[in-house]
Amino acid sequence: MFASWLFSWSYRRFLAACETPLEAQAAQLRRILGRAAATDIGRAHDFAGLSRLTDPVALVREYQRRVPIRTYQAMRADLDRVYAGEWRRLCPSRPLFFAMTAGSTGQFKCIPITKEFRREVGRGSLIFNGALEAAVPALRGLKCQFLVGSAEGGVTPNGAPRGFMSGFNYKNLPRFVRNRFVLPYWIFTLHAADDRGYAAGRILVAERRLGALCAISPVNLINLIRALEENAERLCADIAAGTLTLGGTAAVEGSWRGKPNPALAESLREARRREGRFPTRLLFPALKVLVCWQGGNMGYHLHELDRAFGLDQHFEFPVSASEGLFAVPGALAVTTHFLEFVPEDRPATGPVPALRADQLAVGATYRIVVTTSGGLYRYDIEDLVRVTGMAGRTPIIEFVSKANRQVSVANERLTESDVSVAMRAASQACDLWARDFLFVPCSDKRYRVVVDGAALATLAVSGREAPLRHFAAEIERQLRAAAKGYDFERDDALLEPLQLFVTAPGALAERAAQGEGRQALPNAQIKPTHLTNQFDAHAAFTALGTYAAHGG
Repeated sequence: MFASWLFSWSYRRFLAACETPLEAQAAQLRRILGRAAATDIGRAHDFAGLSRLTDPVALVREYQRRVPIRTYQAMRADLDRVYAGEWRRLCPSRPLFFAMTAGSTGQFKCIPITKEFRREVGRGSLIFNGALEAAVPALRGLKCQFLVGSAEGGVTPNGAPRGFMSGFNYKNLPRFVRNRFVLPYWIFTLHAADDRGYAAGRILVAERRLGALCAISPVNLINLIRALEENAERLCADIAAGTLTLGGTAAVEGSWRGKPNPALAESLREARRREGRFPTRLLFPALKVLVCWQGGNMGYHLHELDRAFGLDQHFEFPVSASEGLFAVPGALAVTTHFLEFVPEDRPATGPVPALRADQLAVGATYRIVVTTSGGLYRYDIEDLVRVTGMAGRTPIIEFVSKANRQVSVANERLTESDVSVAMRAASQACDLWARDFLFVPCSDKRYRVVVDGAALATLAVSGREAPLRHFAAEIERQLRAAAKGYDFERDDALLEPLQLFVTAPGALAERAAQGEGRQALPNAQIKPTHLTNQFDAHAAFTALGTYAAHGG
């Protein structure tokens, strides 16, 4: 149980650091600057001299004075040169890998991953696992599985591999951590999404000691169960024979063979005949907890997740991105990277200073600015987070939205978190659940909520308008409760009541699938979009019906 001991030790050390966040952050900044002293940017800004400053406040203040905050667009020229092989421009060592992450234009950004950055993220991962086992002690001794993306995205002009960061981490974790996982990496490189979901589920069913199932998005976990249900007889036949039948190919060759278990196959068939579905107690008898993002645009899908698994114990996945790991459940990751914060109502650049981790206010919303050992210095990742409390003297944060998805028709600054919270509450109140929906700002001073008719088509085409009008009114009411800016602009009559816009069945899902198809690389990080900044985007869909909220 060395892994559990190390997780616990790492988590206890982290909690101690949370009592002195300024000192912990200053120590991490000194470490990063010292490693980067010989880079071009390090010589230009005298990182060596900065790393020798002993006073934490003076160190941070001087670093902020010398190095400007930059977004990806501002850093792109430097990052492109690193990608082409000029790694000494930003990185303390030659990048091992380039993490592909989708930019706001839909094109991939490629973030350099160095050995020093891997150690930072690895430290955060140990802390996260310690927090998970502290919350769910029954996991000690059980297996755990993360669903990840493929790291097989080709190579850079200089020959370095590239792909999704989650797959790279999965392949390169220490052996004592990998031994706790069930799935071989090649499963995540299967080209067909249906194959990936089925193969992952099939192998996990064979492991009767699976205690935790983890993915960035609840949608990925839901899709795994859906793949098993849609291939019910195939699953039972494979379980009986100890096989894994696949129809497609993978970027990495691999095979799997299990032990035949005809008794389990028959139990699953009988339970499905009786209950209409595979019960989790038979698929995953030791499963204790589901781990995924729960904030921002993910919270709406927790209801469907609970129904899919019949399990309502969740644990929050770390606030993280390809650019770094920023918070574990409970607190900012003050021992992982150096983190700064810009209040959401102020520009990220210019004379306004960023705040340190020990200067944040509970209830306030900020943009994250990160410095890492991977070549990012005061990098604005354009994410909004909200401080929800304190762990010792260290803030606890939750993800709110991508900054470029904060939308206004009349300065209401609506976020994906706002619309997801409102839609979830309205769906619960009306017992009308639509897996796919999109809030659209419109030029006639209102929002239209495009809802996929796969869920509501029966009501829309049968002329039963009353439930849908009531649903529209409830969404409006819940949005006003969730978003103060929206409520204020509605009171001032600068916004009209929203409208519910029901599409043809499958239209929104098809749009989402087209977006995923453009990336081509197998991924286990589906991030549903519930709010668009494209005005009048509803016009691209055919309406089965529109239903105005009261007063519309």
